[in-house]
Amino acid sequence: MGNNYLEEDALSPICNMKSDFRSYVKKRKNIENRRMSGNGLPDYAFVTDYEYRKKLDAIPHFYSMAKKICATYASRTLQEVNLTGMLVGPDQYPDVYQMGSDCARTLGIGIPNIYIVNDQTLNAYTIGTDDIEPLIVIHSGLYERMTPGELRCVIGHECGHIHNQHGIYNMLEQLMVAAGTTAVGLFSTQLMSLMTMGAEYLLNVWSRAAEVTCDRAALICCSQIEDAYRVNAKLLYGAAIGDRESVNLEALKKQFEMQMETLVRLEELTSTHPTSVRRILAEMEFAQCEVFYQWRPELKEAGQKVRSRKETDERCKRYVEVLRNEKKG
Repeated sequence: MGNNYLEEDALSPICNMKSDFRSYVKKRKNIENRRMSGNGLPDYAFVTDYEYRKKLDAIPHFYSMAKKICATYASRTLQEVNLTGMLVGPDQYPDVYQMGSDCARTLGIGIPNIYIVNDQTLNAYTIGTDDIEPLIVIHSGLYERMTPGELRCVIGHECGHIHNQHGIYNMLEQLMVAAGTTAVGLFSTQLMSLMTMGAEYLLNVWSRAAEVTCDRAALICCSQIEDAYRVNAKLLYGAAIGDRESVNLEALKKQFEMQMETLVRLEELTSTHPTSVRRILAEMEFAQCEVFYQWRPELKEAGQKVRSRKETDERCKRYVEVLRNEKKG
C-alpha cells in the first residue's frame, strides 16, 4: 500500500510545482511584463497617450524634476485631505476599500489611499503614482449617484492614472505653465504667451488621450461593461441616486455627429477631458479589442470577433481627436 501511495505521489501534477516565494515573484513579473508594450506603458494604453508622452519626455530634465516635485506635492496633499475627508479602509466604507483593492490587484499596483470628501460635484481625481503616495479622492456627490458597479469603474479609472504614471505628467503641465509665467519678464509678453499656449495645447491633447487610457482601465476593472458606459453618461446629465438608465449606442452616434458638424467643438482644444459622448464611444471600441479580453477573458462571449489593438486605436482616434473631422462609417 505504501508503494502505491509513492507511485501516486510521483504522478501528482503538483509534485514538481515550485512553491517558494522567489518562484512566485518571478512568475508574477513574467505575467506583468507580457502586459507591457515595451515602452514602459501597459498594453491597454491609448496610442496617442504614448505618442505625446514621447514628445513631453524629450524636454530636458522636466520628467525627473516633475517626479520629484510630484512626490512632495502628493505627500502634502495626502495630509491635507486627511484633515477634511473620510479615509476608506477595512473598517470604514469597507465596500469601497474592497473595490480599490480589487482594482489595484487587477492592474498590478499597490492599494492606493482612498478618501471620500464632502463635495456635491460629480468628480473624482488622483494624485501621485504607484511609487509616490498614490491618493484617490472621491466626491460625495459622485459616491451617492453611482451604483456599486459604476463606482468600481470610477476607482478603476483612477487606478489607471496611477498605473500609467499620469500624475508626473500632470505635474509637468503645471511646471511648464509656471515657467512661461515666470519668464514673461525676460521676453515679450506676447511671445511668452504664445509659447505657453503651445505647451498648453500639447498637454491638453495628451491629457484627453490619457483619459481614454484610463477609461480602458475602468473597463478592465469593471464587473459589467455597461457600468463603464453609464459612468460617463451620468457625467452628462447628473443622474438620480440609484439611476440605472442604459446607454443607447445609436443615439450617442447621432449626438456625436451633431458635435462634429459645428465649429463650437473647437472649444474642446482648451479642455483636459474629451466630451462624455466621445469617451463612451471610445470605450465601446475598446470593448471589442483583443487586448481587453487578454485581461478579462471571462467576459468574452462565444464566437465573439475582436479587433487588434492597432485597429482599435485608429477607430478611437476618429472619436477622440478634436481637429479630425472624420465621421465613423
